[in-house]
Amino acid sequence: MSATRNRSLIPQSLSDLTLWPAPDERAFDEEKRANYLRRRLAVQMYSDGVRHEDITRETGLPRQTVCNMVHRCLMGAEDGTIAGFRALVPWKRLAGYDRKLPIVRELGDGSAGCAGALTLLFSRFPEVEKAVRSSFLGHPSGRVPNGRVSYTALHGEFLDELRQLNFTDRDWPFNTKDCGYKSLRAYCLALLKEEPVLWFGARSGEDAVRRHGVGSGFRSVFPKLRGYGACQLDFHKVDAASVIIIETETGARLPVPVARWHIGFLIEERYNLVLGAFAALERTPSGDSVLEVIDVALRPCEGKGAVSCHLTEDGKVFPLQLMPELAFQGFSVLKMDNAWSNAATGVVDNIINTVGCAVNFGPVKAWWRRHPIERIFGELTQRGLQRLPSTFGSGPDDTKRSNPLENAVKFEITIKDLLDVIHGCIREHNDDANEGIDFASPMTALQHDLGNPDAGVFLQPLPRAAQADFRLLSHTEVVTVCGNLHTNVRPHVTLGRWKYTNAALANSYDLIDHQLIAYCDLRDVQNVRATVLGTGEQLGALLAPAGRRGQHISWRTRALINQAGLSERNRTNHTSVASNWRETKEETLRETLKVTGKRKRKRASNEALEVAKLEAEESRANARRDTALEIPEEPEKPMHEPASTQHEKRRAPTFADPADAPIYLGD
Repeated sequence: MSATRNRSLIPQSLSDLTLWPAPDERAFDEEKRANYLRRRLAVQMYSDGVRHEDITRETGLPRQTVCNMVHRCLMGAEDGTIAGFRALVPWKRLAGYDRKLPIVRELGDGSAGCAGALTLLFSRFPEVEKAVRSSFLGHPSGRVPNGRVSYTALHGEFLDELRQLNFTDRDWPFNTKDCGYKSLRAYCLALLKEEPVLWFGARSGEDAVRRHGVGSGFRSVFPKLRGYGACQLDFHKVDAASVIIIETETGARLPVPVARWHIGFLIEERYNLVLGAFAALERTPSGDSVLEVIDVALRPCEGKGAVSCHLTEDGKVFPLQLMPELAFQGFSVLKMDNAWSNAATGVVDNIINTVGCAVNFGPVKAWWRRHPIERIFGELTQRGLQRLPSTFGSGPDDTKRSNPLENAVKFEITIKDLLDVIHGCIREHNDDANEGIDFASPMTALQHDLGNPDAGVFLQPLPRAAQADFRLLSHTEVVTVCGNLHTNVRPHVTLGRWKYTNAALANSYDLIDHQLIAYCDLRDVQNVRATVLGTGEQLGALLAPAGRRGQHISWRTRALINQAGLSERNRTNHTSVASNWRETKEETLRETLKVTGKRKRKRASNEALEVAKLEAEESRANARRDTALEIPEEPEKPMHEPASTQHEKRRAPTFADPADAPIYLGD
């Protein structure tokens, strides 16, 4: 009867001892292994219902010891299971030491024999433990927050608390040499296991808290099972000064100095293959820059707008150029950070509607969640940009930094030079062996997996409708229709200082002052389509101005031309000829007055009138020039003329000219 009751120490749910956690016996030495196996045999015999006398005779362990070992095996462990056979390892401690005896020490003794003294003190004075935890973890109750208190300062606060509780030099910790410093420090370090988030937040900062989820041992939600399963997109600030030389089709060269700019990358996560890159000459990348990065990786481009690099043997850079079958190749997941340009509704909608992928936004300020692309950024920077004389280096104290802006002008480091270096480094990265994929290059690994059916990688191009409709990966802008009914200015829209219209829009006077949605191909300013906002009526393709219809440039290039041209015109706007003539005349009058001692009144008056006329002409010319320099804003509504003059003005009929210019017949 007694034996049956004792066997009930093991519940029915844990009766299968083969499922109990166990240590690796091969890690023990001979003596420790023999001791462990003897204890394990005793517990197994107890579970099998063997009599206690037989267990003692076989293992040499008395009945009470065996029962205590069973209790230890059934105790909870840190991993959420029972301790199991791990509790039978010699000298294995399952719980903290709970001291019962008082501490008797002589003044000046060491800390030996004081095990559990701090735990005993905290059990008697829980308010002291609360004060220590609050101060160490940065959340002192009723006090000003203490930023990352040192162990020495915390130990001083701890002793002050005890003095207020009437502790004397005969009491622990004052009766030891270190006054409990080692025990207090060990207690604070043990808080890491109990409160890891608070511990890292108080001792290591916000970045350490956000990084707490990295390397947790759990499987990733998006495992890297095959190529083109997930891609990462991010922008990198280029720390090299440059002078952008924009060459127009008319032969003008417009210099624009840039201190820092950004380049966006799209990489494939399985092979760390750089699929596309785009230089965003902006302080902060915009939503259009995000779409252009994806567009470069998806859509093939030939001719003037194609990416080329003279530093490579064949001039090709991206996988799409080396493997044409990758045109419009889709992927399943796109991982981006939480930058506002990435999170913009229009950007996300365009990406999802075009590629059909899921968009995963990583946590804020957590670059380690996108470590592959950050590592590639670092490699490309070290390989190329930081070796240029115009580099800003990694910071103000970097020894590679030496007058970057002056060197950029001195060596004429243009944006084309920087892009060639970046594109050359991208090609080099894609062709170099990578240890993460068994020392194959990313391009070689992709080509191998595409030819191996067991790899699970296959071509998955976007639907033909998505390939043909450029509006899905285009710049979208809401514009107002301009025009004037009273002066018969036909309806048109202004985009990038150019006027766009077509036959349908030019004859829709009822659309004046209404808004349209303009879909603009980011690669070609000639491709613009318009839809009436609100009604959805499609107006079709809009035509650029007649004198501009041969300029097939990107929208960003045109914006840079406008910016640089206006800036250059302002910079070179010297004193006019009329002003120089006026200054010459004034100087002549002064010299004449000095010589003759009197002024010829009539002649001086005539010259003064001429100077006044020239000043008026110059003022009118400056006003016209300032008006031309202003970037056109949303046009104002036309003012209605008085009724008395509306019927006095008549317009002659006009007819369409084959040269696209109206012919006016006389009154």
